[in-house]
Formats: sequence, structure tokens, C-alpha cells
Amino acid sequence: MDILRTISVIFGIGLVIFVHEGGHFIAARMCKVRVDVFSLGFGPKLFGFKKGATLYQVAAIPIGGYVKMAGEVPDGSGRPPRGDELWSKGVWQRFFIYSGGVLMNVVFALVCFPLVFSSGVPITPPVIGTPTKGQPAWYAGLESGTEIVAVEGEAMFDFTNIYTAVALADPGPLEFTVRPPGSKDLRTIHIEPEKNDDFRIYMIGVEVGLDPELKLDVGKDGPARTAGLRTGDVLAGVVGGHALDGPLIQLARAFQSGDSFTLIVSRDGEPDDLEIPIVPEERKSGVHRFGFSPLQNQVQGMRANPDLAALGLVHGDRILRIGERAVSRSTDLLEGLLATKDAATLKVQAPDGSVREVTFPRALSAAQAAQVDSDLFLTFDPESTLVEIAPDQAAARAGLRTGDRLTSMDGRSAGSWEGLFDLAQTKSKRTELVTIEYERKDENGVWTAGSLEVAPSEVIVKAYGFDVLPVRTTFRTDSVGASIEQGFAASKRFLQDVWLTLKKMALGRVGTNNVGGIITISRVSYSWASEGWEKFFYFLCILSINLAFLNVLPIPVLDGGHLFFCLVEAVKGSPVSERTLGYSQVVGLVVILTLMVYVTYQDVLRIL
Repeated sequence: MDILRTISVIFGIGLVIFVHEGGHFIAARMCKVRVDVFSLGFGPKLFGFKKGATLYQVAAIPIGGYVKMAGEVPDGSGRPPRGDELWSKGVWQRFFIYSGGVLMNVVFALVCFPLVFSSGVPITPPVIGTPTKGQPAWYAGLESGTEIVAVEGEAMFDFTNIYTAVALADPGPLEFTVRPPGSKDLRTIHIEPEKNDDFRIYMIGVEVGLDPELKLDVGKDGPARTAGLRTGDVLAGVVGGHALDGPLIQLARAFQSGDSFTLIVSRDGEPDDLEIPIVPEERKSGVHRFGFSPLQNQVQGMRANPDLAALGLVHGDRILRIGERAVSRSTDLLEGLLATKDAATLKVQAPDGSVREVTFPRALSAAQAAQVDSDLFLTFDPESTLVEIAPDQAAARAGLRTGDRLTSMDGRSAGSWEGLFDLAQTKSKRTELVTIEYERKDENGVWTAGSLEVAPSEVIVKAYGFDVLPVRTTFRTDSVGASIEQGFAASKRFLQDVWLTLKKMALGRVGTNNVGGIITISRVSYSWASEGWEKFFYFLCILSINLAFLNVLPIPVLDGGHLFFCLVEAVKGSPVSERTLGYSQVVGLVVILTLMVYVTYQDVLRIL
């Protein structure tokens, strides 16, 4: 861990808290209220000093801070408040004091956003990689390298804006303004997001695009660095890779093989491409697995394609074979098409179990075969326990074969892939032998039962030590006016995002598992601190806006709770009773502590 980055994180989070509490302090002093304690953090004092009537301290629990004002909590004596105590002030002066922290957090963002924009902040532009098959962006025909310019008319500044705009939008199709790769023209399409069950938010199935030049990011140590590969080298291909695949697909296939391969790269200052052999480093993962996965040969989706349409495939069909080649992985179909010179014949099993043969209407060129593969989504059947067996792993060594149907483990029925996966996860945590019962189809198509014993083996990870850099750019405004305008727009956008997030959580459209606490904040801070002070302060501005909004919520203990009681007092003409105030503070404290425990729990789950 970089000690300087760690110090930066502590400083940055502390700065945002300092700004917030400083707002309360300044507002209190402007209203001539005595401040007894100005604290960064809660709990026991670590160190501090006293100046005038105020103790300035840093406390042990660095998850917030507070300003303790004289007379803030009535002592129950019934005496009238002194002139320098909080409750001696009018309702609107107290309203100003309680809102001081929120106002200062907004001011911090309004000041710092223009500074980082004028200096130039590193961003991930809204350019997508290859859309996930079967997801809305794939059905809409978006290509890798497409720039998403706007969603529902709102300009996309950074790639993360796409996720936010989709997740927080109202139900139904959204209007996307996009710029196809290599084009200067814009076009408008409509895409309806789908809810992702894992993340519990609505998504369209896009990932960050890759560097358009295919520049490589090489780790500080590892096989790639040892072999002589450098960060900034440009990927040209893999020796022996199929020319149709292109450099990225060639690299993906090389990674999937787990074997050594020779990389072709271009490098500044070198007249010719370089060929660099990469030998993966085997690393123990500490994770044990049996070595089986579901068959990936069921049709789950198709895009418009005349060659596919002629086959009459429907959702739920299984592609068993292409020619004499079995199809057990989603990549098998393309490999079979490329290996077939004539019109390829598929053996297909319908959802009712019947088997038929279908033949493409013509022999496909390599480009046409690639388009068929791109337009067909093959995945696993969640209701099936047919498996593919990984070579040289525990299940294969024990005698299981690809195409077997697993029925139980140690007498517990599998039933579906989810059930089988859960059983395998539980059993793999131990290393003893497990009895697996299975069914296997013989030459006549008859299923016969069998059983065997297998112990999970440790997964060996093949590390190559490099990857392709994501697309990156620097956003910089060219005038003071533009910087202020962008700063105001960013502050407004993030305030709206916080409000919409809470609203969508209440409506169930955004899962509460997406919230993050101090652990997530620290991790993001640590990551962004490595990208320069501009990116780091950009994050601190976002954090400051979030802190401002959350503090204004009408929850007792928070500033918003005090502001709410001030408004009640202004309406009814007298303060809320001490009893009501006391009970509300207890309720508010319980709510805040519960939320802190929950978000910390989500932070830990996210790490695990």
C-alpha cells in the first residue's frame, strides 16, 4: 500500500468533514454562539488544543465530526439561556447555524469543481466496449466503440454517467443519442433497460470501452514485464491467431487457453512490430473446485440475421453439434463454422426433447460466420444440470465427461444448475471425497446412471501480468466562465443523482445493496488519488455534495432533523418540547447507527 496515497485519503476525507463542521462553526460565531468543541471524528480525543473558549480536537473514530455549541442540549434546570448559548438565538438564526455545514459543502463543490475542470480532470469517456450478449444494448445493435452522447437529452460527461442515467430513469424505453464508431454523425435509438438481479439496478449491458489504439497496461512485476513488454506498447495480434478475429479476440482466446503465446506489438521508436513470447505464471488461488460448468449451447436470444432466420431456431433450442463437432461452449459454434467449407449442418434439440437437423442456406465466408456468431446468444439452461468438464481438473480425472447430467452430490439432489452450483460451492470448501451421481447418454441415446468419488482440487490461476488499457481522456475547460458553468452543472447533477437514488430505493427500482459507507469511500478515494490531484478533488467534490444532501434529510441527530424542528417552531410559534426532542434524538441515533451497520456490512460483502 502506498503510504502517500493513504495519507492523501485521510487528508481528503478529513477535509470534507472539516469543511462541513467549519460551516457550522462559522455560522455559530457569526450569530455570536460560543463553540465549546470543534471535533474531527467521534469518541475519545487523540490530540487537540484549546484556543479561546473552543477545544479543537481529532477524535479516535474517523467517520464524521461535530461542533458542540454552548447550550445546544438543555440542562433541564429551567434557567433562561445565556446570551452566548444556542437557545438564546431566534429560530432563523438557529436555522442558519444548523444549515451552515450543508451550505459550506455546496460552496466547496462550487469552488473546487471549476478549479479541477480548468486544470483538466482525467475521465473515462462514455465510449462502450462490446455489449453483453442478450442485454438491451446488444439487441439494439450497439457496437464496440460507440459513444453514448446523451440519455433522455442529458449529456453524458463520463462513462459512469451512463450507469447513473439508466439506473435512475423512469420505467420504460429511454432515448439514447449515440455516435457510431468511426462516424461524426449522431443518431437516436430507444433502449429499454432490464433489471440486473445481481446488482439490483436497471442496466443496458455495456462496459467501459478499451483504448482505441489498444495500448497495453503492464504490471510492475509478472511474466509480461519479465518478457520485456512495456506499458504503452500497442497490441497488433497474437502469433497464430485467426486474422478474422482481430487483435482483441486473438488475445482473449490466448488468455482463455491458459497456455504460452507470442504477442505481436508495435512500440514507439521501433521500425517493425515486435514478437514477445509470454509464459504465464502459475499461482495458487487458495480456492478449491471440482472443475465442471454448465453446457453453453442453449439459444437465449437472436438478432436480425438472414442466415440465422433461415434455420428456424427458437428460444430454448439446444445446438448439440455443428457437423461432427460437439457444441458445449459458446465459442464452439464459430470455430465449427470457420472449419466448415460447405453449408454447415446443425443438430438441434427442441425444448420438447425432439432432435432435428437444420442446414444453413449457403456456405458462409469468415466474415459471415463471425456475424452469425455475433447475432446469436448461446448460454446455459438454468433448469439443466448438463455439464462441461474442464480438462486436467478434479472431475475429469475422476472420470466425468462433458455432456453428463449430474443428479446429486453426497445424496443431495441437484435439481437445477443453481442447486448444483450451491452444492458444489458448499462441498468444495472441504477437500474430502464427495460422491457424485450422474447420468450418461450411450451410443443409442439411452441414459444410464453411474456414480464416482471426487475430491475438489485447488484452482491454479494463470497470470500474464498485462491487459489492454481502458479508454481515457482529460476533460479541460478553456475559460473561467466555462469552468464555473461546468462546476455549477456538475454540482446540480450530483445533487439530483443523490435525490433520485434515495427515491428509486424507496420505490424498489434501485437495490439498497448499492449503498456504500466509509470503507467504500476510502477505497474509491485511494484509487482516485493515484490519478492525480484533479481526479482526487473531483471525487471530494462529489463526496461533499453527497454529504450536504444526506445531512439535510429530516432525520433527528442530523442537521436536517434540527432544521425540521426549526420549521415546526416557526409555524407553531414555540419550540418543540424537550421530551419530544429527547425521544426524537434517540430514534434518530438508532436510525443512523442501523444505517452505518448496514452500509458497513455491504462494504464488507463488496470486498469479499
